[in-house]
Amino acid sequence: MKHLLVIPVFNEEKTLPTILRSLQSLRQEQKSFDFLCINDGSTDATRELLHAIPSIHHDRNRGYGYTIREALSVGRREGYDFVTTMDCDHQHDPADLIRFFDADPTVDVVSGSRYLPASRQIGMAPVDRMQINRRIVARIQDRLGLPLTDAFCGFKRYATMRIDSDEFREDGYSFPLEFWVYAVNKKLSIQELPVDRIYTDAYRSFGLNLDLQRKRYRYYLETLRRAEERFPEKGRTLCRSH
Repeated sequence: MKHLLVIPVFNEEKTLPTILRSLQSLRQEQKSFDFLCINDGSTDATRELLHAIPSIHHDRNRGYGYTIREALSVGRREGYDFVTTMDCDHQHDPADLIRFFDADPTVDVVSGSRYLPASRQIGMAPVDRMQINRRIVARIQDRLGLPLTDAFCGFKRYATMRIDSDEFREDGYSFPLEFWVYAVNKKLSIQELPVDRIYTDAYRSFGLNLDLQRKRYRYYLETLRRAEERFPEKGRTLCRSH
């Protein structure tokens, strides 16, 4: 199986060197994956830090959803069986990658969850983010019949041949919500894996005034509404948690 790890990067000069060292060390132990960074219009030293790393550089910030769609497109075009995504802000532990790579290859989407019994808590998660996650998870469970425990974790493994990135429209942070509606529509199989809930920066901004809890929640609900209009037929999606 061919694995491509894709890391979306935006102004990560403080954390990027550590993450890259961890990945280089991991590849010495397990060389069965390639990795690619997508620099989403960073204005700090990120571009220079990536000079020797396989990278795509955007001339401006295009959004989290745009980078994930691009990652899926690259993975499919280059013939990778799976694309795995993880964040570069120390909220994801690179050591967990092996569990994603080794997960059941018949599962279409392996998604990290920070809210399973085996998930450890490192640092204090902002209360508003936990509240919104719970409300959105309840909404997804009710409207889609999808028993997720974490709607927004960016630690995921996607089966590239089962997912058509051209069908997505969301460029921003609400992309996961469009994706879950799509997953149900396409009857994708889903497995949640416990990952640590790591927060080292409680003040990290969403931008576009989305730091306001009510505005962010309405933004997510609007994405769900649009996605349900585009993918109206609900299939039977297998979802299990470990």
